[in-house]
Amino acid sequence: MNDTPVMLECRDITKSFYNNQVLKKVNISIKKGEVHGLLGQNGAGKSTLVKIITGVYTLDSGEILIEGKPVKMNSPRDAEELGIAIIHQDQQLVPNFDVTRNAFLGMELTNKIGGLDFRRMRKMVEEKLSYINADFSADRQIASLSVGQREQVAIVTALLQNPRILILDEPTASLSNKEINRLFEIIRLLRDSGVTIIYISHHLDEVLEITDRISVLREGVNQCTLETKDATQHLIVSHMIGRELKEFYPKEKAEIGDVVLEVKDLHRGKLVNGVDFTLRKGEILGFAGLVGAGRTETMLTIYGAEKKQKGTILLDGKPFNPRSPIDARKAGIAFIPEDRRNEGIVGDMSISQNLSLADTELWAKHGIIDRKFEKKQSNSIIQALNIICTGIKQRVSELSGGNQQKVVIGRWMTGNAKVFIFDQPTTGVDVGAKTEIYRQMIMLAKKGCGVIFISSEFEELLGHL
Repeated sequence: MNDTPVMLECRDITKSFYNNQVLKKVNISIKKGEVHGLLGQNGAGKSTLVKIITGVYTLDSGEILIEGKPVKMNSPRDAEELGIAIIHQDQQLVPNFDVTRNAFLGMELTNKIGGLDFRRMRKMVEEKLSYINADFSADRQIASLSVGQREQVAIVTALLQNPRILILDEPTASLSNKEINRLFEIIRLLRDSGVTIIYISHHLDEVLEITDRISVLREGVNQCTLETKDATQHLIVSHMIGRELKEFYPKEKAEIGDVVLEVKDLHRGKLVNGVDFTLRKGEILGFAGLVGAGRTETMLTIYGAEKKQKGTILLDGKPFNPRSPIDARKAGIAFIPEDRRNEGIVGDMSISQNLSLADTELWAKHGIIDRKFEKKQSNSIIQALNIICTGIKQRVSELSGGNQQKVVIGRWMTGNAKVFIFDQPTTGVDVGAKTEIYRQMIMLAKKGCGVIFISSEFEELLGHL
């Protein structure tokens, strides 16, 4: 691959927002027809660099070259015309539309009389579906597709633009192992056809499997570009965080106490069929299983967000039948959801406002938020969780994914919760932030709380045994 021509080159890319310099003379060369991993902790500058490459942001200084020629990108349209397409982690698909309508949304084809040419659009979509060996048709409604199939729809949408460069941003965040393997088959197919792929992920095992080379950003600077065959997880992590991370999964002993939560023969819908388990104080209990196995549905039933149909829930040995999440919260159950963007945070609110959402009574006097107490508590939580931010008044939507997750966790640190349910808490979170989240779970266990840890990563679960 040493003689392979360069498709995309970033030279001395610099970008600042107000007084915050996010990218500092970043230099990266990506070769034609390679899968190039772009790695870094949350806040390292990956998203900003990608937004510059796709025309969402304009650079302050530096230049971008496509096949050796300098290009100007002042809008996403400019990037599309140059053959650059991106598939975002959060797929913007319309559930009630079919595959064809979604694939051509915003770029519909018309016939001679100005009407929509569905026949031609459907044919083009079917050709792309056949190319990636999809097992569904262009007429299928999006709502009826699995997460993995929706990912394929997003790929088809990008392929309709005939991209030379395809950017995949955390493409496996919600996929099962089978769906990940299928996605990798498609990536290899596209690579072999000459498409250059930029692959962004926090899953280092995936990156080592699918990429040809890897570039690592830290604090807005490209630390290195490695041949994947010469890289290891520990080497990548050391470049990402600037030091050697000796323990991916920190361990400390916690005293195991009495049973705090017991579930017997729990039933809810089609996915929760006779679930039994016990959780003790000071214990971290892992829940494994593939996507759709019923893990989240079980916890939502315990949390009162789903109605129990059958079975018994005991909290501190007493029958517990929550009618809503409010009942669960008052009883001492905390829930950190998998979908932090839609279920965990309120993006337009500040960090301090988000931190007080779980139990405003604790932050208020006579029904009014105590601003002095709010400031003190918020700063204490920010320091304890190492939340990278400009201050307690910063909007949560402006934080990186890992820091958003820390805000969701921090929300429960001031209450009386005794059972903590973490549903895929490290999804889309970098290695350093993962370790801090693990430490918070250990801290809760040492305080005598019971912790439930749901994860699709078996290595992650085994690391806490």
